[in-house]
Amino acid sequence: MIVPSGKSDETPSVPVEAPPAYEPSSSRPPPAEKASGSSVAPPPPPLSPSSPSSSAIKSRVVQKNTWAQLGDDVGGFMSDLGLGSAKQRAAQEVRKTVTKLIHDLVRNQTIDGNLSCAGILDSCSEACSSNGINMPNLLQQAYIEGHTPLYWAIVKRPADSSEAGRPMSEADLPPLVRSLLAYSAPLKPQTVADIQLACLHTCDNWLFQCLRGSPDFPALPHKDQLLLGTQIPPDTIAIQPSTKHNAPLTATFAFADFQKRMRVTHEVKLEFISHSRIWEFAFIHYESGAWGINAGQWAARLKLWDKSPQANIDAATITIDPQPAEEAEEPSDEEKPLTLEMSGKLYVGNELNSVLPDTFLYPHNPFLAADGTLRGKLIIQLKAQ
Repeated sequence: MIVPSGKSDETPSVPVEAPPAYEPSSSRPPPAEKASGSSVAPPPPPLSPSSPSSSAIKSRVVQKNTWAQLGDDVGGFMSDLGLGSAKQRAAQEVRKTVTKLIHDLVRNQTIDGNLSCAGILDSCSEACSSNGINMPNLLQQAYIEGHTPLYWAIVKRPADSSEAGRPMSEADLPPLVRSLLAYSAPLKPQTVADIQLACLHTCDNWLFQCLRGSPDFPALPHKDQLLLGTQIPPDTIAIQPSTKHNAPLTATFAFADFQKRMRVTHEVKLEFISHSRIWEFAFIHYESGAWGINAGQWAARLKLWDKSPQANIDAATITIDPQPAEEAEEPSDEEKPLTLEMSGKLYVGNELNSVLPDTFLYPHNPFLAADGTLRGKLIIQLKAQ
């Protein structure tokens, strides 16, 4: 184990377990180095993509309340000034070692090298646990050029051409992002915003949707979790790829238990990244009326998230096809595809919307599947600048 440098005149130095020394590598973790007067235990073997789940990882992470963390911060400040006990100074040195290792992990990423990150983070977690350091709080500090390690893990992750054909799920997250996410949980709002900003800066909708499928990423409101009995959003959206820069944005969507959630939670929504913007597509129950919608009406809504540039929308069209009936019947007006349209300038702080027919409030709606799912297609055509 690494014994922190520096001696105390008051008390003998305290041996501290720190993470193994680490130098960046493009393929595999380097062998453990020797430290003067002590030996370094080798890190746990690298974990493969089929490594233990995030819940198993979090069981080894020390959680602290706000007052305990305040004491850690004060102790760390005193250690920087050369004050405090030997234990506080030793913990501060471990903290510095861990932050440097994590900095190196996100700076020097390769597809193969990222497979070893779980073992390195596991060693960091054990060192933090032995010294009373709150690792989730440490990982969510914006100490790398004003951003968190998760931001840089996303921005600097190596391209992987195989992602295009893979499903968008938590299991498919890159190993470094998945491990950092698990060791950082529970996420603070500012950390979530930093992760979303990283996905926007890289225009990475595939990773953005994979994050929504992680139980460590708060993508589903608590009321929906109670209603649906799951932490993972059951709703899906798929963006159709295009090779033309001026092609319309085309997406297919599905909202589970549509009517029940509209009545209980008053909204269902999906977020996605396309055309250098984070879009929010939702159906809203306007209880009090707003944006030209009468109180009690249901309507489709389109918004932009923070940091997204203004969009001049020539036409946004939502098409919902009636679901197949169990028995063939004569076609009626009610069973023809439903089309909703919106247009205008869209920017952060405003919204475009279109009212749903009242029939969507009634049972046995022909546009809902037997399990209550609402499916449809969204097409957005932007005006040429």
